Amino acid sequence: MNKKKVIALLLAFAMMIPVFLTACNKETDKKPDDKQTTTNTENTDDTANNGEETPDGEDNKEVDPSQMKISKLDELNVASATQVATYDYVLSSKTSDHEINANLVDGLLETDTNGKLKPCLAESYESNEDKTVWTFKIRQGVNWVDADENEEGTLTAEDFVTGVRHGAEFKSETSWLLQDIIKGYSDYLKSDFSDEEWEKVGVKALSEDTLEFTLEKPTPFFPSMTTYTVLYPISRNFLEGKGPGCALGSPDPENCSFGALQNDAILYNGGYIMEENTAKSRIVMKANPSYWDKDNVFLKKVTYIYDDGSDPYSVIKGFESGLYPQAALSATWEDYDKYLDKYKDYAYFNLPNAYAFGIVFNFNRQTFDETNYASDEEARENTHKAILSENFRKALRAAYDAKAALAVTAPEALAAETLRNVNNFPEAGNLSDGTTYYENVSKQYEEMTGEKVDLNDGQDPWLSKEKALEFIAKAEEEGIKFPVKLDMLVLQTSDSLVKKGQSMKKSIEENTDGKIIIELVMRDKDTVESIAYRNGDPAKADYDISTFTGWGPDYADPKSFVDIYSATTGNYMINCGLGTEDEEGNVEDQDIKEQVGIMEYEKYYREADKETSDMDKRYTLFAKADACLIKHAFYIPTSQQTRGQVVSHYVPFSQLYSPWGASQLKFKSLQLQENIVTAEERQAAYEKFEEAKKAN
Repeated sequence: MNKKKVIALLLAFAMMIPVFLTACNKETDKKPDDKQTTTNTENTDDTANNGEETPDGEDNKEVDPSQMKISKLDELNVASATQVATYDYVLSSKTSDHEINANLVDGLLETDTNGKLKPCLAESYESNEDKTVWTFKIRQGVNWVDADENEEGTLTAEDFVTGVRHGAEFKSETSWLLQDIIKGYSDYLKSDFSDEEWEKVGVKALSEDTLEFTLEKPTPFFPSMTTYTVLYPISRNFLEGKGPGCALGSPDPENCSFGALQNDAILYNGGYIMEENTAKSRIVMKANPSYWDKDNVFLKKVTYIYDDGSDPYSVIKGFESGLYPQAALSATWEDYDKYLDKYKDYAYFNLPNAYAFGIVFNFNRQTFDETNYASDEEARENTHKAILSENFRKALRAAYDAKAALAVTAPEALAAETLRNVNNFPEAGNLSDGTTYYENVSKQYEEMTGEKVDLNDGQDPWLSKEKALEFIAKAEEEGIKFPVKLDMLVLQTSDSLVKKGQSMKKSIEENTDGKIIIELVMRDKDTVESIAYRNGDPAKADYDISTFTGWGPDYADPKSFVDIYSATTGNYMINCGLGTEDEEGNVEDQDIKEQVGIMEYEKYYREADKETSDMDKRYTLFAKADACLIKHAFYIPTSQQTRGQVVSHYVPFSQLYSPWGASQLKFKSLQLQENIVTAEERQAAYEKFEEAKKAN
C-alpha cells in the first residue's frame, strides 16, 4: 500500500515561504517566531499581488516606518500561494491543507506560545506505567457548528474514534503515522472494514467524555502525536449524512462529500469557520463565536490573498500601504540595500525552524513529459544509471553551493545559518549527557565512514570542486558517460525560485567542469504542484531531481523524520519514483533500494524503533539511520525552510509555537500591534521566549 505525506510536508512548494514567513509545519518548525504556516513556499517575497500598478517598490519608498500604523488589529491579511485541496483534515498530509484546516477543527492537545503541550479538546490525560495505554478526558460543553454558526451537537469521545476509523477506511495520506502505534490499526487497514474488525483496534470511547488509546508498544511521545490532524475528531452523524459512501464500514469516496471544498462539507469546533474559498483569489476565515476558547482568538477575520510570486515587490508594497501586517525584505531586489537602510531599526531575522529541504532523486523515472533533454532512450538510461551511482550523487552534493542559492533571497549571514545537513529536526532527541541530536549524528557518521565532519546547522562540510571531480572520476570508472543531464522542475512565475534554480545550475556546472548539467524545466504552478507535491503515483514523478519536497516533524521523536525514507512505509518513496510494499507485504523495488542504501537505512530504522525504554539508546540508533542516509547520499539535505528578514506588526511570539504537529499553524492567540515592531522590542521578547522554553 502506498502512502504519502510530502510536507511537511509538510510541504507545499519546498522553497517558497508565505509572506508572513511562517512555516508549519508546517510549517513548520518548524516555526519561526511569528506566524509559521507553511504553504511551503519558498521566498517570503513570493506572495500576493495587491493590485497596485507600480512595477517596483519606488512609489512607497518615502513612507516613514515610524508612521506606519495599521488601524484594524482584529483582521489579518496574508499574502500566500496557498490552495486548499480538501477540508477532510484526517486524510490530507499537505501543509497547504493543514494551515487552513488546523484553524477549523481542534485536536486533543495543543502547544502554548512557548512550545509546551497543554490541554485542548482533552482537559487532561494520563497513561499506564509502561506508556501503552493513554486515557484522555474530553472537555465538556464543546459545540460542533456548521458554516452558518448553527450548533450541530456536542463533542464526545466517540467523535475521535470516528475520526481514526474514517481516516483508515479512506486511506489517509497519514495512516502511516498510526501504523505500528495504535494496536490493531495496521491489520484494520488490510481488513474488510467490518464492525467486528474495528473492535480489534485500540481506540475506544469508554464514556461520552473518556477516550482510550491502546498502543502496540510503549510510546512516550504519543501525546505529541495528538496535535496532528490525523487524530482530530469527526461527528459520525454528520459524516454519514454526507452521502452513502461516507458510512463507516462501507467507504466509497465517489459517493461521499465530507471534506469537499464547500463551506458546509464539514462541521467546525476550532477557532475559525470558512467564509470563502475562491481558487487563486481569496480564502477567508471568520472567528467561530461558539469556540470554547474564544477569549484567545484575537483576529476576527483572516484573509489569504493569492499571489503567484510574479511581482517580488507586491508584499512590501502591501505592507507599506497597510494591506499586509508583515513582509520580508528580499535580497533579490535591486534596491534591497535601500530597504534595509530604511528598516534598519525594525527588520529582524525570523527563527530557525524544524523543516528540512533538500535534493530528492528519482531512482526509477518512468514519465518524460516534462523534460529538456530526454528525447532518446540512451540519454534517459545514462541519467538513470548515474542517479543509481553513489559516487555520482556525492559528486552532485560536493558541487552544489547551497549557501549561494539561499543567498539569492537572504543576506549571506542568514543564508549560512539556514544550511541544514541532517534530515531531522534539531530537537529530535538530545542525550542525557547534553549531546545534541546533530552532534550524535556527526559522531555516528564518523564511526561509519572514518570521516570527521560537522553536521550542525550553518555548516557546509561537502562543498568542494576537487571532491566533486574525484567522485565523477569514480563514476566514470563505473561506466557512466558524462556530461549527465538532470531535469529539475522550476516554478516559472516565481522570480526567486527561478533565480535559485539558476544559482544551483551555475554552481553545479562550474564545480563539475560542465560534467553535470541541471536542466531547468520551467513550468506553471499547477503543473509543478501536481507532479512534485500532490502526486501519489511514483510512476508519475516526472523529473530526475526535485527541490520541491520538504518535511517537518509531526510529533516529538526522531522517528517522525526517519520514517519518510523507510523502504516499506516511507512517504518520500513516491517522490523517489519507488513503491513501498505490495499487498502481500513484499518490498517493492527492493533491488534499487538495496543498491542506493535504503535497505541498509531500513535496518537501522527498525532497530531504533524497537527501543522504547532507554531513550539515549533509541536516539543514538536513530542517529545511526540519519548517518546512513548521509553516507549513501540517497537524499541530500540542504536547508531549513527558507528564513527571512522581516518587518512586522505581529506581536512577537504571541502565536502558538511548536517544532512538530499542527499547533503552530493556528491563528489562535496571534495578536497584531498598531506600530511596527522594532528590532529592540523583538529581541527583548525573544529573550523571554527562550527563557520560557528552557523552563518547559
